Amino acid sequence: MNMQALNLEQGDNVMQQPIFAMLQAHYALQEGGKNIARTAMQSALQLCKQHGNENLKLLNHQFLKDLLIWSYQQGIEKDYVKQSLKSLMIDGPDVIDINTKVDKPVKISTLGEFSVQVGDQTLSYTRAGYNKPFDLLKALIAFGGKQINRTKIIDTLWPDAEGDCARRNFDTTLHRLRKLLKHSKALVLHGSQLTLDPHYVWVDVWEFERSLGQMDGELSRLSNNSELVRQLTDHFLELYQGHFLQNDHVRPWTLVLRETLNSRFNHLLIRLGKYWFQKDDHDLAIALFLRGIELDSTSESLYQELMNVYVRQGRMAEAASTYLRCRKALATQLAVLPSSDTVRIYKSISIQN
Repeated sequence: MNMQALNLEQGDNVMQQPIFAMLQAHYALQEGGKNIARTAMQSALQLCKQHGNENLKLLNHQFLKDLLIWSYQQGIEKDYVKQSLKSLMIDGPDVIDINTKVDKPVKISTLGEFSVQVGDQTLSYTRAGYNKPFDLLKALIAFGGKQINRTKIIDTLWPDAEGDCARRNFDTTLHRLRKLLKHSKALVLHGSQLTLDPHYVWVDVWEFERSLGQMDGELSRLSNNSELVRQLTDHFLELYQGHFLQNDHVRPWTLVLRETLNSRFNHLLIRLGKYWFQKDDHDLAIALFLRGIELDSTSESLYQELMNVYVRQGRMAEAASTYLRCRKALATQLAVLPSSDTVRIYKSISIQN
């Protein structure tokens, strides 16, 4: 469609003009005209603020949602966009907030390097006397962070303690942790259930899981909103700096969540790589697979996807090199050979050469 034909004067009345402006924004984005799209959405939303947004219900639900989310991410009339999503009964504001970290007084990172930030101060977890309070915090997050039974934490951190001694250990450590976090409401003990209050505490694992859900939704419907998917991709990679508590010594209660998150990360990384390859952003697809291999050097599925991308690009030497890297990693770390699927891709390289 010719964008020039989408003139804001087309509407029979002012109530139709936001629709034409949104159509203009949509086609501008399709053609890479981000500045035109911004101007059109600014105009559309200002008109809606003045005259109401009831006519927007005439638009396709997903089409409207994509444009509103894109506008929010661009900083266009953010408060009004949130109100519109609610009034039009579209997914709430939590769906479109890329990062909920900003306004939380306590910020906890566990993916890769463990850190706790209270206000502007980053606490040193190597300081003498901090180990047990931080172990309590880590265990609480590993178990989900919400309504975790006190007995479960006691059995995890003080397995040899009994009765009143175990309870005193828990109470003392919880008191010390509360003092460290400097926010009494950050940790809520209701009966025997301990919770990290998300109103006061940001945890990267929670944000990562929320990001996974949003990304899964966009990819499942083969999103045409590449701008949003790109922002989500960047946020996704920024969050996953490494495996859950990867620098801690191995403990059974950390392994379950570590392996679960790693599996979900790899699975979504492959989906993202395929998405960007289909969008002809081959460099980003390759970068995603390489990032995954950097974090998990024995994930055959990542090697396979990377080899396939190289083969499709005719980069046979790099595909073969990827196979050799895979074979070496598997032999060194797991003492196994590549699977038949991986070998099959490698043999196809030899045949094409």
